[in-house]
Amino acid sequence: TLLQLLLLAAVPLVAHSHSRWECPAPRSSSTGIKNGPCGSQPLSLYQTDAATDEIKPGPLRIIFEESIHHTGSPFRISLSNDGTDDDACVLLDHIPHNDCCRPGFFDESSYTKYAVTIEIPNVKCERCSLHLSNPMTDKIGSDGSPSGIGCTDPDGSCFSVYYSCTEPFRIVGDENAVQRNEYSCPDWRSVNEDWPLVWVGDNGEDVDVTTSGVYRRESSIWSEDFTLTTVPNQYRQDAGGLCGEQVTATTTSPTTTSAETTATTASSLTNGTTTTTPTAKEGNNESNESKTPPPTSAGIVVASSLILRIMILAGAITFGLQSLII
Repeated sequence: TLLQLLLLAAVPLVAHSHSRWECPAPRSSSTGIKNGPCGSQPLSLYQTDAATDEIKPGPLRIIFEESIHHTGSPFRISLSNDGTDDDACVLLDHIPHNDCCRPGFFDESSYTKYAVTIEIPNVKCERCSLHLSNPMTDKIGSDGSPSGIGCTDPDGSCFSVYYSCTEPFRIVGDENAVQRNEYSCPDWRSVNEDWPLVWVGDNGEDVDVTTSGVYRRESSIWSEDFTLTTVPNQYRQDAGGLCGEQVTATTTSPTTTSAETTATTASSLTNGTTTTTPTAKEGNNESNESKTPPPTSAGIVVASSLILRIMILAGAITFGLQSLII
């Protein structure tokens, strides 16, 4: 109906979500956290015994996902300190964007998944966490081109960055391990010497990614199993452990909504609940058929009034939440 279409049209105005962890599990299911590094759920709020998952040093398969496409917007993964999100060590930087897909925000099965194997240092940690940062380099204009100055993060000139942090886990190092709060973070490139120095930028040109924390539009080719095709196998292998063998192929749909999803979304916005309208039963039994009476003039007036109010509300949302959708 026209009412449902108007409601659906207003939805993207408030949908400002982008990326989050899938495995290890995220602290928040939101993909729209913009205050780094972890939003309103700092690691310090978790009790000492909060970490139930254990991770061993060495290769670890991790998985994160994107709910709204941002061309060329790269990712960075860091490891927190023990019991605090401060003093995080960068484990892998300049993870290129997958420009192939257009996930649908309301269809989580369509989210673009990324699977990468990273290296966990040989430390002992009772409450550690992985941080995901995603600077929106599609928003910085010519600065994000291969010849541009780029933008910096953290605490830099990248004015729009999305964050996600995992729930706490324990790292069980061997007899040579040091405590995480005594660990001196090496330059991430020294641990990942064979990570590429260039990715694909605007118009297919090479874009330099040698400088940590300086970002431009950076893309590459990812495979159907969500691994990066343009890196050595060590970054693609399933290292097992906490997130091993958890990636399953899904069909990424374009940013369109089926009639049933449209009805569900409109119903959710109308009354705050998610209710899917059942389909009509087959057969000729009149008791199972839904007969809609012809509209009355009073009904038309009410519908017109509702449509006008929705249009006014959509305008208010556009004005009031403009800062949230960048």
